[in-house]
Amino acid sequence: MRTICKNGMMSILRLALLTTILMAVSCSTESVSEYETTDLTATAAKAKKPRPIKNNYVGVDRADGSGSDFSGNMSHVGKYTGQTFTTFFEFNADGTGTQRSEDTIVAANGDEIYTESEVIITFSPDDPTFSTGTYEGGFDIVGGSGRFKGAKGRMDLDNGVFGGGIATHNAEGTIIY
Repeated sequence: MRTICKNGMMSILRLALLTTILMAVSCSTESVSEYETTDLTATAAKAKKPRPIKNNYVGVDRADGSGSDFSGNMSHVGKYTGQTFTTFFEFNADGTGTQRSEDTIVAANGDEIYTESEVIITFSPDDPTFSTGTYEGGFDIVGGSGRFKGAKGRMDLDNGVFGGGIATHNAEGTIIY
């Protein structure tokens, strides 16, 4: 009986020693191989393909005319807030107006998307104060922070309407991040 126990214990010790040796030999302090790095780079590049994006927008004009504060919902972002800063406005010969702005969209987690927009505004002919009408155009995505760092893309506006200091629209396009 003692021989069986002794042989069994010896087998367990040999197995433990063999396992320890295999683990020590298999551990390596070498850096990641070129193959593995190439594979990771290919995966990262794959993630940078254009993705469809949509949003809805409600903006409230600031009293000083410098732009608007807005909120809405956007794919890849969820609920967002942000600010538009008007950088250019001009009345056109046909009675419309051209407005350019720089915008910051802030996701709930704090990540930001930076855009530059240009819209053509058609003022309501029945409103001599130029405070109601429609607008069309779009915005270019020119960067961001967090997961949107280096983001690029374009969104075109649909059904832009404004009146009483409030503007609304939907937009869709593509984003790369």
